Amino acid sequence: MAFGSLSSLGFGSGVLTQDTLDKLKEAEEKARVDPYTKKIEENTTKQKDLTEIKTKLLTFQTAVSSLADATAFAKRKVSASVTTNPPASLTASSGVSLQSMKINVTQLAQKDVYQSKGLANDSGFINSTLENPTNLTFFSNGKEYTVTVDKNTTFRDLADKINEASGGEIVAKIVNTGEKDTPYRLTLTSKETGEDSAISFYPGGKDAEGKYQFDENALGIFDSLGWKLDDRSAGIETFDPSKDKKGVGIVDDKENPLHIQKAQNAEFTLDGIKMIRQSNTVTDLGVGLTLTLNKTGEIDFDVQQDNEAVTKAMQDLVDAYNDLVTNLNAATDYNSETGTKGTLQGVTEVNSIRSTILSALFDSQSVSGTVEDENGNKVSATVMLSMQDFGLTLNDAGTLDFDSSKFESKVKENPDFAESFFSGITQYEDINHTGDLIKKGSLDKYLTKDESSRESEENKGLTFEPGKFTIVFGGQTYDVSKTTDGKNFVLTGKTEEEMLQNLASHINSLGIDGLKVKVESYNKNGEQGFKLKFSGDGSSDFSIKGDQEFLKQFGLSETTIAAKPIEGKGIFAQLKSTLQGITGTNGSLTKYDESLTNDTKSLNESKKSAQDMIDARYDTMANQWLQYESILNKLNQQLTTVTNMINAANNSNS
Repeated sequence: MAFGSLSSLGFGSGVLTQDTLDKLKEAEEKARVDPYTKKIEENTTKQKDLTEIKTKLLTFQTAVSSLADATAFAKRKVSASVTTNPPASLTASSGVSLQSMKINVTQLAQKDVYQSKGLANDSGFINSTLENPTNLTFFSNGKEYTVTVDKNTTFRDLADKINEASGGEIVAKIVNTGEKDTPYRLTLTSKETGEDSAISFYPGGKDAEGKYQFDENALGIFDSLGWKLDDRSAGIETFDPSKDKKGVGIVDDKENPLHIQKAQNAEFTLDGIKMIRQSNTVTDLGVGLTLTLNKTGEIDFDVQQDNEAVTKAMQDLVDAYNDLVTNLNAATDYNSETGTKGTLQGVTEVNSIRSTILSALFDSQSVSGTVEDENGNKVSATVMLSMQDFGLTLNDAGTLDFDSSKFESKVKENPDFAESFFSGITQYEDINHTGDLIKKGSLDKYLTKDESSRESEENKGLTFEPGKFTIVFGGQTYDVSKTTDGKNFVLTGKTEEEMLQNLASHINSLGIDGLKVKVESYNKNGEQGFKLKFSGDGSSDFSIKGDQEFLKQFGLSETTIAAKPIEGKGIFAQLKSTLQGITGTNGSLTKYDESLTNDTKSLNESKKSAQDMIDARYDTMANQWLQYESILNKLNQQLTTVTNMINAANNSNS
């Protein structure tokens, strides 16, 4: 509570002034409040420096983690025998098996491309004399696309109709070639490469009953484009494309071809084995491998471990540690000559960081694995290893030195030993994938009836078509549509459970090493049925691929489960755990930081309490001094009056 400034107390000592009061208050604040302020500032500085150290530790932890979980060891690089304008290129994802392959590209996949004869006007009507609309049907990749043409349809309209009907699977364009008198042409290009994408034609469309109906007017429209449909093998009027979902091609002129590029598959050999693919990008040679065909020719590939990645991870770790040590030195240093010390000097939680890390980092480990004896045979062996063996040393300055040449040489000597020593990865999480519920009754239409039933000839199971259900495991693709002897697989059974058990038995018979399938019954929450469960070794990626609707019948969908390594007890796995004991939720450094925060909070409360007490005391004192001054002023006035009266009396007597 403020009472204004104090003047001198008049005839008093002249000491009790506002300036005197302020000096007294300042002295008491210095004695009782300033120690809190100083301690709070010290804590703030400590937490600032602690934050810097925690940031450096986080960077170091990141480097440790990349070596602890074997991420760096899983990286791959591909060495090719041809590097300039190669016939093919190969990429390999992390974890791919180390391997070599020889590729000989003999033919590239191509799209199918047609062009019409030259047209005088792109906006001209195709046939303005048409009395009734007619249909044109185009085929590609086993699908049909029908467009309707009437007397008002232009060539450009036709291109738009084809694009819309096919959803871009057949790309139609009107191009200006610059030819004299007839500068425009209609072009058709398949979206994808490969023989299956070949474009074919039919002059007509389906009627209300789904049967193809030939139309002479449609045939005339194809003729007007220069595309004389091929009817040499069968009369076009009687041709039925419903069986193969293919139309007919054209009779082309070799001198002036309109079928300017024919769809074809890619053909190549892999280590002498002939391969045929629809595309020049091949992704099914093995999980994580992508082969891109560029031109004809031979090339050798070698998939190797990318030791450069491991070396870089080690260098990152060394740099991160040395950067951390620089901060630790500044925060914990003590100069005996000058008496100056770092803000965190003497703090056990900080001083112990270096010794804790170095103790874990340079700990020797016993590693088991295989080595080649003098006869080239692989035999089991156990060796003792330490980081010194891999070129890591501690110098006199307390920082780390790293000999990358020694490191790379040691890793190449036995990559398995190195990986086991660093990360301890020896196992993978098992595969456990269970499909969705196959509800009871959902497969009834495929059940094989009893032989005495009249329906026995009508329902004889479900035929699996190629590509509709495939399993990728261990780098190989298994098509469930084929039996082990190469015949088409037909799933049968008198009951749903028997049917699914037969499916599981069939998959298990394919010889997928490390993978098994079984049928599990389900009866919960009013729902009954079965589920397919896949289980096995998780050391490689597992995928289910195929037609979504077909897979759905068995409670499945397209799925990929990546191999997940289990972290072992390698040197960096242990160091990672050690660092968690420093920086984790319950880590020593975390707890110390929390104690500083709590201490600062308590100091602020005590500081405020002391300041409030001093403010109250001097407000009261100021009030009292003002009252004293008022009383003394009155007394002074009375004294002056009495003095004047005495002086007046004395003057009158004299």
